Amino acid sequence: MIRSILLATDGSAPAERAAAVAASLGRRYGARVTVVHAYSRLPEEREGADDSGLDDPIRSEAIALVDNVVRRLRELGVTTVSGDTMAGAAVEVILTLASIYQADVIVLGARGQSPWQGLVLGSVSLAVTQRAPCAVLVVK
Repeated sequence: MIRSILLATDGSAPAERAAAVAASLGRRYGARVTVVHAYSRLPEEREGADDSGLDDPIRSEAIALVDNVVRRLRELGVTTVSGDTMAGAAVEVILTLASIYQADVIVLGARGQSPWQGLVLGSVSLAVTQRAPCAVLVVK
Protein backbone atom coordinates (compact mmCIF):
# COMPACT_ATOMS: atom_id res chain seq x y z
CA MET A 1 0.00 0.00 0.00
CA ILE A 2 1.26 3.48 -0.83
CA ARG A 3 0.60 5.97 1.97
CA SER A 4 3.41 8.47 1.50
CA ILE A 5 4.87 9.73 -1.78
CA LEU A 6 7.96 11.92 -1.97
CA LEU A 7 8.05 13.96 -5.19
CA ALA A 8 11.48 15.44 -5.91
CA THR A 9 11.35 18.42 -8.26
CA ASP A 10 13.76 20.84 -9.89
CA GLY A 11 11.36 22.53 -12.28
CA SER A 12 12.53 20.61 -15.35
CA ALA A 13 10.18 19.03 -17.91
CA PRO A 14 10.84 15.49 -16.58
CA ALA A 15 10.07 16.77 -13.06
CA GLU A 16 6.77 18.19 -14.34
CA ARG A 17 5.89 14.80 -15.82
CA ALA A 18 6.90 13.17 -12.52
CA ALA A 19 4.49 15.54 -10.73
CA ALA A 20 1.63 14.33 -12.93
CA VAL A 21 2.50 10.70 -12.10
CA ALA A 22 2.76 11.50 -8.37
CA ALA A 23 -0.65 13.21 -8.53
CA SER A 24 -2.15 10.15 -10.17
CA LEU A 25 -0.69 7.86 -7.50
CA GLY A 26 -1.74 10.23 -4.72
CA ARG A 27 -5.33 10.28 -5.95
CA ARG A 28 -5.44 6.53 -6.60
CA TYR A 29 -4.15 5.53 -3.17
CA GLY A 30 -5.30 8.52 -1.12
CA ALA A 31 -1.62 9.00 -0.29
CA ARG A 32 0.10 12.04 1.17
CA VAL A 33 2.39 13.70 -1.40
CA THR A 34 5.36 15.72 -0.17
CA VAL A 35 7.04 17.89 -2.79
CA VAL A 36 10.74 18.47 -2.11
CA HIS A 37 13.50 20.51 -3.68
CA ALA A 38 17.22 20.60 -2.89
CA TYR A 39 19.04 23.87 -3.37
CA SER A 40 22.63 24.91 -2.95
CA ARG A 41 24.45 28.18 -2.56
CA LEU A 42 27.80 29.36 -3.73
CA PRO A 43 29.70 31.31 -1.06
CA GLU A 44 29.46 34.57 -2.99
CA GLU A 45 25.68 34.13 -3.36
CA ARG A 46 25.34 33.69 0.39
CA GLU A 47 26.83 37.09 1.26
CA GLY A 48 24.33 39.34 2.96
CA ALA A 49 21.89 36.56 3.85
CA ASP A 50 21.11 36.20 7.53
CA ASP A 51 21.29 32.86 9.32
CA SER A 52 17.50 32.45 9.38
CA GLY A 53 17.41 32.28 5.58
CA LEU A 54 14.60 34.82 5.49
CA ASP A 55 16.39 37.08 3.01
CA ASP A 56 18.09 34.30 1.06
CA PRO A 57 16.99 34.66 -2.59
CA ILE A 58 18.08 31.12 -3.50
CA ARG A 59 16.02 29.63 -0.69
CA SER A 60 13.11 31.91 -1.65
CA GLU A 61 13.26 30.63 -5.23
CA ALA A 62 13.28 27.05 -3.96
CA ILE A 63 10.22 27.69 -1.80
CA ALA A 64 8.41 29.36 -4.71
CA LEU A 65 9.16 26.37 -6.96
CA VAL A 66 7.82 23.92 -4.38
CA ASP A 67 4.75 26.08 -3.68
CA ASN A 68 3.91 26.13 -7.40
CA VAL A 69 4.13 22.33 -7.63
CA VAL A 70 2.04 21.93 -4.46
CA ARG A 71 -0.60 24.23 -5.97
CA ARG A 72 -0.58 22.23 -9.21
CA LEU A 73 -1.00 18.93 -7.36
CA ARG A 74 -3.99 20.34 -5.49
CA GLU A 75 -5.47 21.41 -8.83
CA LEU A 76 -4.92 17.84 -10.05
CA GLY A 77 -6.97 16.52 -7.12
CA VAL A 78 -4.37 15.51 -4.54
CA THR A 79 -6.01 16.21 -1.18
CA THR A 80 -3.03 15.79 1.16
CA VAL A 81 0.01 17.60 -0.19
CA SER A 82 2.79 19.65 1.37
CA GLY A 83 6.22 20.91 0.45
CA ASP A 84 9.72 21.14 1.86
CA THR A 85 13.08 22.51 0.81
CA MET A 86 16.54 21.80 2.10
CA ALA A 87 20.02 23.07 1.27
CA GLY A 88 22.41 20.38 0.14
CA ALA A 89 23.27 17.93 -2.59
CA ALA A 90 20.14 16.68 -4.35
CA VAL A 91 20.71 12.98 -3.69
CA GLU A 92 21.41 13.49 0.02
CA VAL A 93 18.44 15.82 0.45
CA ILE A 94 16.05 13.45 -1.33
CA LEU A 95 17.20 10.46 0.73
CA THR A 96 17.11 12.40 4.00
CA LEU A 97 13.61 13.73 3.37
CA ALA A 98 12.40 10.30 2.19
CA SER A 99 13.44 8.99 5.59
CA ILE A 100 11.93 11.89 7.52
CA TYR A 101 8.59 11.62 5.68
CA GLN A 102 8.67 7.81 5.71
CA ALA A 103 8.11 7.66 1.97
CA ASP A 104 6.77 4.45 0.48
CA VAL A 105 7.84 5.64 -2.96
CA ILE A 106 10.04 8.42 -4.34
CA VAL A 107 8.95 9.89 -7.67
CA LEU A 108 11.39 11.98 -9.70
CA GLY A 109 12.28 12.90 -13.24
CA ALA A 110 14.88 10.96 -15.19
CA ARG A 111 16.90 14.04 -16.01
CA GLY A 112 17.00 17.42 -14.33
CA GLN A 113 18.36 20.95 -14.42
CA SER A 114 21.96 20.16 -13.56
CA PRO A 115 24.59 22.36 -15.20
CA TRP A 116 26.41 19.10 -15.95
CA GLN A 117 23.56 17.53 -17.96
CA GLY A 118 25.79 16.78 -20.92
CA LEU A 119 28.25 14.88 -18.76
CA VAL A 120 26.15 13.09 -16.18
CA LEU A 121 22.65 12.50 -17.48
CA GLY A 122 20.34 11.20 -14.80
CA SER A 123 23.03 11.01 -12.13
CA VAL A 124 20.62 12.07 -9.36
CA SER A 125 17.90 9.60 -10.36
CA LEU A 126 20.46 6.81 -10.73
CA ALA A 127 21.99 7.47 -7.30
CA VAL A 128 18.56 7.70 -5.65
CA THR A 129 17.47 4.37 -7.16
CA GLN A 130 20.64 2.73 -5.90
CA ARG A 131 20.49 4.11 -2.35
CA ALA A 132 16.81 4.65 -1.50
CA PRO A 133 15.26 2.67 1.32
CA CYS A 134 11.97 2.48 -0.59
CA ALA A 135 10.61 2.08 -4.11
CA VAL A 136 11.68 4.68 -6.67
CA LEU A 137 9.71 5.66 -9.75
CA VAL A 138 11.78 7.49 -12.36
CA VAL A 139 9.69 9.31 -14.98
CA LYS A 140 11.07 10.13 -18.45
